[in-house]
Amino acid sequence: MDSIQSDLDTAYIIGALRDGCFTRNEKYYVYRVRIYQKNKEWLEKISDKFHQTFGKMPTIKHDSRDNVWCLVLDSKDIFQKLVKLSEFPGNQKTWKTPRFVLEAPKEIKKAYICGFFDAEGGVPHIEKKEQEQKNIRIYFSQVSQEALIELKSLIEGFDIKCGKVSGPYFKKGFKHPTYGLRIHGISEVAKFSTLIGSLHHEKILRLKTIEELNRCLHKTPEPVWSISARGVSV
Repeated sequence: MDSIQSDLDTAYIIGALRDGCFTRNEKYYVYRVRIYQKNKEWLEKISDKFHQTFGKMPTIKHDSRDNVWCLVLDSKDIFQKLVKLSEFPGNQKTWKTPRFVLEAPKEIKKAYICGFFDAEGGVPHIEKKEQEQKNIRIYFSQVSQEALIELKSLIEGFDIKCGKVSGPYFKKGFKHPTYGLRIHGISEVAKFSTLIGSLHHEKILRLKTIEELNRCLHKTPEPVWSISARGVSV
């Protein structure tokens, strides 16, 4: 693999780890990277990136307690490389965007944003029910306010408009409050789909549907009040 592709895959993995965890226990020689996800297919894609970039294939196990899949990689060498590149401080709350991303060319930033979105970004289930135009949005949630402020700047570097970082939001059962970042409007979400995209199968389908509906809206002279995967309704 060439160094450019390796950097792209590393940036994507670092973005995806916004919903992952690093576990170190030197006494028992545990150096572990984990990512939990309901979608096994997406974890398989990340596993391929780990294998191609770092030379080791993670395992994917089903966690019956929470009914999710878990990607697990045990390797001191890979653990240390990722911690160094990602500048992970030991917790998600104070984890900012690493210089590896901030000072990188646009394609590296795009890969990081894409990984971040696939892990922590949400988009309405347009395939399941009709959505009003005003409700078409992308939403990021994080315990690190600074990470979202930096993510907003990265996304706006692609001429995609974002709202302000909001919060804090206090949720029962959560140790730390969370913060939110939104991309409002079907045109901006469609732009995100075109310029950033996704590797998460379910999110790809939703984004592509929104892209197509956005094209339909610009061809429709009459006001459009709601949209769905089945089409446009007035």
